[in-house]
Amino acid sequence: MAAANAPITMKEALTLTSIGINPQFITFTNVTMESDKYICVRETSPQNSVVIIDMSMPNQPLRRPITADSALMNPNTRILALKAQLPGTTQDHLQIFNIEAKAKMKSHQMPEQVVFWKWITPKMLGLVTQSSVYHWSIEGDSEPVKMFDRTANLANNQIINYKCDPSEKWLVLIGIAPGSPERPQLVKGSMQLFSVDQQRSQALEAHAASFASFRVAGNDKDSILISFATKSSNSGQITSKLHVIELGAQPGKPSFAKKQADLFFPPDFADDFPVAMQISHKYSLIYVITKLGLLFVYDLDSAAAVYRNRISPDPIFLTSEASSVGGFYAINRRGQVLLATVNEATIVPFVSGQLNNLELAVNLAKRGNLPGAENLVVQRFQELFAQTKYKEAAELAAESPQGILRTPDTVAKFQSVPVQTGQTPPLLQYFGMLLTKGKLNAFESLELSRLVVNQNKKNLLENWLAEDKLECSEELGDLVKVGYTPDYLFLLQTILRSDPQGAVNFALMMSQMEGGCPVDYNTITDLFLQRNMIREATAFLLDVLKPNLPEHAFLQTKVLEINLVTFPNVADAILANGMFSHYDRPRIAQLCEKAGLYVRALQVAKEYCEQLGVDVCIKLFEQFKSYEGLYFFLGSYLSSSEDPEIHFKYIEAAAKTGQIKEVERVTRESNFYDAEKTKNFLMEAKLPDARPLINVCDRFGFVPDLTHYLYSNNMLRYIEGYVQKVNPGNAPLVVGQLLDDECPEDFIKGLILSVRSLLPVEPLVEECEKRNRLRLLTQFLEHLVSEGSQDVHVHNALEQVSAAVKAFMTADLPHELIELLEKIVLQNSAFSGNFNLQNLLILTAIKADPSRVMDYINRLDNFDGPAVGEVAVEAQLYEEAFAIFKKFNLNVQAVNVLLDNIRDINRAVEFAFRVEEDAVWSQVARAQLREGLVSDAIESFIRADDATQFLEVIRAAEDEDVYHDLVKYLLMVRQKTKEPKVDSELIYAYAKIDRLGEIEEFILMPNVANLPNVGDRLYDEALYEAAKIIFAFISNWGKLAITLVKLKQFQGAVDAARKANSAKTWKEVCFACVDAEEFRLAQICGLNIIVQVDDLEEVSEYYQNRGCFNELISLMESGLGLERAHMGIFTELGVLYARYRHEKLMEHIKLFSTRLNIPKLIRACDEQQHWQELTYLYVQYDEFDNAATTVMNHSPEAWEHMQFKDIIVKVANVELYYKAVHFYLQEHPDLINDILNVLALRIDHTRVVDIMRKAGHLRLVKPYMVAVQSNNVSAVNEALNEIYVEEEDYDRLRESIDLHDNFDQIGLAQRRVAAYIYKKAGRWKLSIALSKKDNLYKDAMETASQSGDRELAEELLVYFIEQGKKECFASCLFVCYDLIRPDVALELAWMNNMIDFAFPYLLQFIREYTGKVDELIKDKIEAMKEVKAKEEEEKDVIMQQNLYAQLLPLALPAPPMPGMGGGYGTAPPPMGGMGMPPMPPFGMPPMGSY
Repeated sequence: MAAANAPITMKEALTLTSIGINPQFITFTNVTMESDKYICVRETSPQNSVVIIDMSMPNQPLRRPITADSALMNPNTRILALKAQLPGTTQDHLQIFNIEAKAKMKSHQMPEQVVFWKWITPKMLGLVTQSSVYHWSIEGDSEPVKMFDRTANLANNQIINYKCDPSEKWLVLIGIAPGSPERPQLVKGSMQLFSVDQQRSQALEAHAASFASFRVAGNDKDSILISFATKSSNSGQITSKLHVIELGAQPGKPSFAKKQADLFFPPDFADDFPVAMQISHKYSLIYVITKLGLLFVYDLDSAAAVYRNRISPDPIFLTSEASSVGGFYAINRRGQVLLATVNEATIVPFVSGQLNNLELAVNLAKRGNLPGAENLVVQRFQELFAQTKYKEAAELAAESPQGILRTPDTVAKFQSVPVQTGQTPPLLQYFGMLLTKGKLNAFESLELSRLVVNQNKKNLLENWLAEDKLECSEELGDLVKVGYTPDYLFLLQTILRSDPQGAVNFALMMSQMEGGCPVDYNTITDLFLQRNMIREATAFLLDVLKPNLPEHAFLQTKVLEINLVTFPNVADAILANGMFSHYDRPRIAQLCEKAGLYVRALQVAKEYCEQLGVDVCIKLFEQFKSYEGLYFFLGSYLSSSEDPEIHFKYIEAAAKTGQIKEVERVTRESNFYDAEKTKNFLMEAKLPDARPLINVCDRFGFVPDLTHYLYSNNMLRYIEGYVQKVNPGNAPLVVGQLLDDECPEDFIKGLILSVRSLLPVEPLVEECEKRNRLRLLTQFLEHLVSEGSQDVHVHNALEQVSAAVKAFMTADLPHELIELLEKIVLQNSAFSGNFNLQNLLILTAIKADPSRVMDYINRLDNFDGPAVGEVAVEAQLYEEAFAIFKKFNLNVQAVNVLLDNIRDINRAVEFAFRVEEDAVWSQVARAQLREGLVSDAIESFIRADDATQFLEVIRAAEDEDVYHDLVKYLLMVRQKTKEPKVDSELIYAYAKIDRLGEIEEFILMPNVANLPNVGDRLYDEALYEAAKIIFAFISNWGKLAITLVKLKQFQGAVDAARKANSAKTWKEVCFACVDAEEFRLAQICGLNIIVQVDDLEEVSEYYQNRGCFNELISLMESGLGLERAHMGIFTELGVLYARYRHEKLMEHIKLFSTRLNIPKLIRACDEQQHWQELTYLYVQYDEFDNAATTVMNHSPEAWEHMQFKDIIVKVANVELYYKAVHFYLQEHPDLINDILNVLALRIDHTRVVDIMRKAGHLRLVKPYMVAVQSNNVSAVNEALNEIYVEEEDYDRLRESIDLHDNFDQIGLAQRRVAAYIYKKAGRWKLSIALSKKDNLYKDAMETASQSGDRELAEELLVYFIEQGKKECFASCLFVCYDLIRPDVALELAWMNNMIDFAFPYLLQFIREYTGKVDELIKDKIEAMKEVKAKEEEEKDVIMQQNLYAQLLPLALPAPPMPGMGGGYGTAPPPMGGMGMPPMPPFGMPPMGSY
């Protein structure tokens, strides 16, 4: 779309750099603009100062040496607010100064740092600290008043705006923070909306917001609206919205329906976000401005999109409303101050045509009184009228843009509608609507008054007149005067209060009423004067005192008195007009003297001049050089005096006082002045306007003197004016004098031709003949003849032969004419040299016989070469034309024939060499350039010394790449002209041919090259060495740095970046050093980048994307020690530790916990699964619920008992207490009592007992239950009593029962006792049934074990399976180990998927029976060994007996044999039983080891 047709117009109002602002100070923290009146810039070098720019005169900035951290100019007045931090503290000192009065108005020392402040009204400052918001009035001695505390959503946010609505009842605070982990570059916006009346805040997500007042249809009061824009990312989806809602809707009144619309960001602006919002109250439009320079325009009423465009290529950081034009100012990083305004001529057609939103187009036109919707409004009005919607039609007509429907036709249309009984006539509806909107025009006022008068409600007229709702007119006066006497004085007083000019009109209307003015003139005058309305009183009196009546003498004196005191120039003008003659002259004369109006004083005293004499008065004026007084004094005598001296003196005085028009009038009309004397005076005076002198000289015959004077003073246009308009008859005299003055003939010829037939020929010829210059009249005379002049003198002046020639021409006999002319011209007649006849001969030959033309050209010399040559060209006789032009030395025309018609460049070049004229070479050069012969063209241009075509030459040379030739050409051009384009192109050409030395020499010499543009161009075309020279010379360190990067000169690039000190430059150099693995230099750059919050993320991502993790960490670690180190650096380093160096993370967190963006680091630790650090961060951020959950979910890394105890007592979710109980029961049962004791005051003991009972570990928390039994909780008492019963600790049981009576005493006694009795009585089955009923499963298992009844034990096992008591199933296998058959246990476990629970029992069973078998085998082996030993022993005994028998006598008895009788044998040892070893009561034998 063409910019001219765009609905929003952008223009650059100012560039801050152009008025001396250093680019490094064009930032959000240094520049403030609180309104469209002032911009304030804070500078810190070369010295601390504050620059105040008044937008009404921006090129005259006011710079003051002031040291401050922030400076704000008041939106309306020259009041400056300053903020500075007190050294060594976190306190801020605030001061307010009146610049015009050069005085301090107020000061205050804030106990905490002010992080953001702003003028929210011209009388009120808003102060934002880290925790609260204050308001500080500049009036009185009041201190800042706290308004509200900041909500949590604004913690760690950078505050960027604070606003209040017009009623100061609603406040909004806006901040931004880094984005979500999945999209950190998309900045998150947060908003706090606060109601002063309700003292409540609401936290919302938004980047920009603004308040507006809007009148909803049907509501008599304005509604307060807030509009806010947001852009957020959720699960990878970006949502951008604009919202408009009403605040504090009025009960019972129509309210504003909430609106919302999408903000569509192009793909290239995916990470862009709104930074500001302005609302045009003039047009009810919303302007949303983004950081990257996008502008969104929406309608406030409907939230319909109107327009979107990029208004700035550089980031925008500051905006301000331009209320007077309905637009806004925006400042970008480049320092441009841009003004956006509505294009009133195109916005309505744009909305109706481009957007096809007819309703919005009409509403815009009505609201802004804009053109472009006339047809739509008329069409809509007719539709409403046709649908009998008269009320809506009346409203539309009343609000029609530019009043297009407020016409007599509309009134007639409403009058034609029949009135329905009981309903308001449509015409009255229409007039009622008009009265609510404003003032009626004359026709509407008259028609409404007719209705009111007919209904005898004339009191309404008084009210409407008093409210200035009606436009007064003569017809209206005639209508209301019949039978009606209004209180005119009251009406006048009422109108005076609201419309002074209307009061004047009303007073004048009264003065013209029949029967005289109903209010005395003096009374009316006093009413005006009481309100100091001097101008209005004067206007009234001047009108009513026009008759100059004697009875008005007092009022005449009064009007002169009040003006002489207040506006002497007005009184001077009144006296000059001479409209009064009855005033008190002595009184007025005295006042004139006091006012310095000595002329008027004399004029007033004119009546005494007869006593003094006119001559004496004239001398008196001249003595005091009071020519103005003399002018006015003589002016009163001029019309009645015939004294030449008076007339001359009047002319003289008028000339000296600059009254040129009066001089011209008198010199033209007066017949009494001395003409010679006047002429001489006017020539000496040398007035800028020569008309007075022309009058004198023309009237009194001084034309030659006049002509000489005008020509000598270079006033040629007055000569032309005199001859053409004043007196053409005197032209011969003028021409004669001009010839005497040696005026150029061209001017004289032009002057003569401009008059033509009005010029008298005979005297003109005489004047020329006198001076032997008759020839210059030839062209003039021929013109007269061609125009059909019948003047005999014209024809006498021409040659007689013209008659014969004319006859042949009239008869159309060209060949015969040629023969005649040859005889006349070629045969040495008296007319051979006649100019016209030679022309005629050649022209006729061109037309009738072209073959003769060349001969005539060669033989004739006195013809019009230029004209005949052009005719020859038109007749395509190119060689003849060339010969003509060459003969008359018209070399340019000649070479043009060769180039344009014959098309022979070579001949043209030869001709140029022959004539060696610059103009000829120029034509040749242009032709060569057109033909693409660039090098030849350049050589020709150099020969021509022609620099005019340098743009075309440069373009062609670049296309053909002939830069060596171009250099020679541009060096020539530089000698002719000082054009930035030439010098710039010369540098570029040097660069293209690698002549860098010449570039260095050239830029050191004086030149006008646009070096910044040249440098950019060289850089864009990769001519980096040349670009380096340029950027270094102009100190464009930013561009020099990136150029050196391209040249791989990284150290130099860093040095240049240091001088540029621009974030953009630092980033470019840093990233290039990273890519080149120059990490030391990259770190130097990075340290200058990461101090800027907005750029930190980009640097980090760049390093990480290239795998330079260690280098990035080193950079961030170095950044911690920077003076400007901010939270983002500490946080980003923590994130890096979390990702790449886990071992350093905890130490970093503990050291810098107060300087971290904890939510961001929490997300990083969560992603990297660093649970211990995550827990610590949650604790530091007071997120104890999340901390406890993290510990329990990730206990191997995160759990530490003492820490968990500190955390769990601070959680808000009570369910976490019981989750902690389960956690300790499962993982740390040995510490469960400790954690329960910590939570004792916070948990439900009954619920804890129930948890432990269900888990079957009630005894585990016995110490805890003992500790809390003092609370006398039933569940605790019963659990402890059961434990005491089981442990048979009757002392404790008795003590428990005695001290804590809140338990089921009978049930305890009956069930436990009954089960015990049944067990003692051997009623095993009944005892087990009772225990199962009371869920006393342990008692049931013990009873089954003691019963020795296998069937009861196996039934109990089946019961546990049916009840799903898997743990009880496993316990029962051990308790009833002796009774349960293994095959039954395995079958039940296998069928009910409980093998895991039966497996311990199976292992024990296998181990037991394996042991038994091993014992049996061992016993058998030992028995066999014993038998064998005995056998060996018996053999030994027998052998001994045999040996003994051989040695001893037979009478000796043998020794007894083992096992034999005789009392010598021993009883065999008893065999061990084959049964199971003895088992402890009610349990399984201890398991042996393998």
